[in-house]
Amino acid sequence: MFYRSFCAAVNGLSAQIIKAEADVTDGLPAFHMVGYLGSEVKEAAERVRSAIKNTGYRFPAKRITVNLSPADIRKEGTAFDISVAMALMASFGYIKGNMFEKIIFIGELSLDGHINRVPGVLAMVKEAKKQGFEYCIVPKDNVKEASLADERGVIGVDLLADVVKIVMSDDYGKYTAEPVLWQAGKKSGCGDKDFSDIYGQGLLKRAAQIAVSGRHNMLIIGPPGVGKTMIAERIPGIMPPMTKEESIETSVISSICGEYDKLNDYIYERPVRTPHYSISKTGLIGGGHIPKPGEITRAHRGVLFLDELTEFNRGVLELLREPLENKKIVHTRMNRSVTYPCDFMLIAAMNPCPCGYYPNISKCRCTPDNIRKYLGKISHAFLDRIDIIIEAEAVEYEDIGNEADPENKGESSEIIQKRVADAEKMQKRRYKGEDIKNNAGLNAGQIKKWCGIGDEEREFLKNVYEEWELSARSYYKILKVARTIADFEQKENISLSHIQEAVFYRSAERKLWQKGGNIIWN
Repeated sequence: MFYRSFCAAVNGLSAQIIKAEADVTDGLPAFHMVGYLGSEVKEAAERVRSAIKNTGYRFPAKRITVNLSPADIRKEGTAFDISVAMALMASFGYIKGNMFEKIIFIGELSLDGHINRVPGVLAMVKEAKKQGFEYCIVPKDNVKEASLADERGVIGVDLLADVVKIVMSDDYGKYTAEPVLWQAGKKSGCGDKDFSDIYGQGLLKRAAQIAVSGRHNMLIIGPPGVGKTMIAERIPGIMPPMTKEESIETSVISSICGEYDKLNDYIYERPVRTPHYSISKTGLIGGGHIPKPGEITRAHRGVLFLDELTEFNRGVLELLREPLENKKIVHTRMNRSVTYPCDFMLIAAMNPCPCGYYPNISKCRCTPDNIRKYLGKISHAFLDRIDIIIEAEAVEYEDIGNEADPENKGESSEIIQKRVADAEKMQKRRYKGEDIKNNAGLNAGQIKKWCGIGDEEREFLKNVYEEWELSARSYYKILKVARTIADFEQKENISLSHIQEAVFYRSAERKLWQKGGNIIWN
């Protein structure tokens, strides 16, 4: 007898519906599973056999063939177990399969019939609803995650016997879970990490606010102990709240990565990833024999913070050049191509020399060759992808010595976040109907359209461009940052002061990497 049920396979951040076809006939006892299967899927035969027997049903000695269709798609993972078990039990005559066309089964079976959670459930449920399935039977531990799809029809189960009970029931509605509701306006932040904790560093704090307002990548350069890491850790707290669509995107990524602890509710805090400088290429950008998301994808819609930038392997950093421009990473293998989004804000921090105190010659003990070699770890091509390069100055005693004085405390993250949100609203209105959301995403044509400047500003930029020998990419980045500074100040037009401030945010690059036109990077 032949029956089929439905499950799903994850491909990138999306899923594809898979048919589990079971054919049971007389003949020499055998259990074959076909359909371009990974090792975990092939092992499902023994898990399903034992689970059916330990649930109280006899597993007949028949010639059994199970095909996971379409057969040209590689099947990986353990999410197909329940679907295979249901198709087999219907073929054995133990259950009725008349509702299988409306149900998708997701879950891994233990040998005793318990159902274990699996990664990627949210992506599978979203695809199932898109394809018209009315019910999604998922592991009980995945119910909250599946309910984030904002659809009714999610049913959580703990045992194979529960699945049989539901399939044999005429009333599926009484088993469905309530969808998780989005709480508009729910606060997010960095916990106890607030901008008011930082004393001094006025220029650095303003640069951070400008960077967040336009989602510009930022590099902070300065001696040890001046607050580079403190600033970076507090940047997520001044970013505008996530939208529901952004939250679901990050939830799907967390689901595929198996980060179950984040999926009991919508994700309201933007992701912050802080990989160690010993990270491998695959760990940072993803990939592998079976492509998986890397740190840049896990930071999607959030922040990727690279502390001690010069300690990272140069080859690892160079791999970031394309994702920083395209906001996506494509992993191509012999049999498939997988695309992962990586629209993150890069925040990097580094010392200006091995000892950390250059150009303070009273403290720095590094030789020119040491400094040249140290800074040469960061290529010009990588620096070109960074919009704001700012120096963090040493903090004076007057800034921290009277920390008990309430008037000495800076603005709180909550106040700054509102100002940043106002700048973002201007961008949303301006780019309504465009394919971008913020100034950092402007392409060359859009820059000409939205970053118009007057003759005085154009003459100033021309002089800077020729004197500093800027690249076209650096020129456009100055214009984009100037556009953000104007938005931050709630100005429609870009003025000379905005251009000058944007140019200042690239002066550290010239100061450290270029000396009178003599480039010292490798």
